[in-house]
Amino acid sequence: PGTGPVQSADFPALTGPTAHLTDVRSARHDGFDRVVLEFAGGEAPGYRVTYVEPPITADGSGAEIPVPGAAFLEVRATPASGVDLSGDEPRETYPGPDRVAPAGGGGVVTEVVETGDFEGQLAWTIGLQERVPFGVAVLEEPTRLVVDLYHDVLEPVGAGDTADSVVAGEGPQVTVTDVRLGAHPGFDRMVFEVAGEGEAGWRIGYTDDPRAQGSGAPVDVPGDAVLGVTLTNIALPGDAPEGVQPWDGPDRQQLPGASTLQALVEDTVFEGHHTFFAGLDAERPFAVSRLSSPQRIVVDVLAQDGRSPVDLGSRCEHPDGFAISYPGSWSTNSGDVLPPCSRFGPQPFTLTPGTDERSAPIAASVEPAPYSQVSAPQEGAEESRSATIVDGRQGVRIQRTATGEGLWPEGTRTTTYAIDLGADVQGGPATLVVNTVGLPEFDYDRNVRVLDHMVHTLDITAGSTG
Repeated sequence: PGTGPVQSADFPALTGPTAHLTDVRSARHDGFDRVVLEFAGGEAPGYRVTYVEPPITADGSGAEIPVPGAAFLEVRATPASGVDLSGDEPRETYPGPDRVAPAGGGGVVTEVVETGDFEGQLAWTIGLQERVPFGVAVLEEPTRLVVDLYHDVLEPVGAGDTADSVVAGEGPQVTVTDVRLGAHPGFDRMVFEVAGEGEAGWRIGYTDDPRAQGSGAPVDVPGDAVLGVTLTNIALPGDAPEGVQPWDGPDRQQLPGASTLQALVEDTVFEGHHTFFAGLDAERPFAVSRLSSPQRIVVDVLAQDGRSPVDLGSRCEHPDGFAISYPGSWSTNSGDVLPPCSRFGPQPFTLTPGTDERSAPIAASVEPAPYSQVSAPQEGAEESRSATIVDGRQGVRIQRTATGEGLWPEGTRTTTYAIDLGADVQGGPATLVVNTVGLPEFDYDRNVRVLDHMVHTLDITAGSTG
């Protein structure tokens, strides 16, 4: 790995069959972020991956395209396209979004943005928080161009405490251009990116009565503690400097895999103040810092409750088309009763053939049922439901308490991820299900934390994202 350009021997490949893009996804892993461009067929296009300088512009039109970040890595493939022109009518082979955020929050990746599909050349630009070494590989079945962005384990921006943090803004008002969340070992991070000639200030502290600016109406914030985050010296979106795109939501964000952050809820911009409320599981120490190029206000909430960070040091592959990381001190099944990489537990365990006995707390399987069916409301009191993206696939995280009418005894808590694999997995629809069950012999709270981290290491090859 390095920071210099990397290209295939045949780049630019101006002749030969066009590789048709089918999927773009990004996910955070231990020590690196991965960006994947998936193509139909067995032939990979020629490619060149190189750092580029802003402004980032669209191929063909030359229009400037905003890409969040302080460094920009362009992935260019040829001959390649997201549209098949070989038939009588153009056929879109990549129906996905032109902006892809990393699943679970990125270590260094901010967003992956389409910047070109013109005359047989396909370009996507990866926004990064900083310039980092990268590696490129071509994988088969399906054909994938993979870019790994390497980074050190992030540390909080400060030691943290629970006292209010107040810093005044200076100069002309600035515009909020991005708000993103990241889960890291031992802390959760909120990043507020701004643009303009001045400096944002902030007023951050705990409140037991979150209310909307202006109206004074109460704001619904999940969690047992609320950290108010007010950015000051902020311009209204309509007063943003020329060429600056103001941030436009969502007004409620959740972070699978978080240690303490339940949700970040936006209030509004009022009289130069832009307020957010972070719902936490408890009052935790927090640290605040201003970073530059671009200007970012970073708030780290520390999980200082005696819980050790989740260290996913082992990885396995399931024959039904997915790979997943799990704690290095844990065990997984060998494959004699169930397919390998189906069960995970902190102690060695034995699976009993022909029974539904749950001998390990975390299970992963591909179920031959459509996502709409698996993710539909079921028996049991549903405590929470949140949509998510896992390795580019739509998914949902559901927490329930059993009523005693199903498989589990009354009062048993479960946390389940259902991930859509599409309509054509071994001849029919399928859903990847990863869950944990709060049976008396299991440490449910710990296992939920492990589950949340494991899910966002998934590399899924089964099915499709279309």
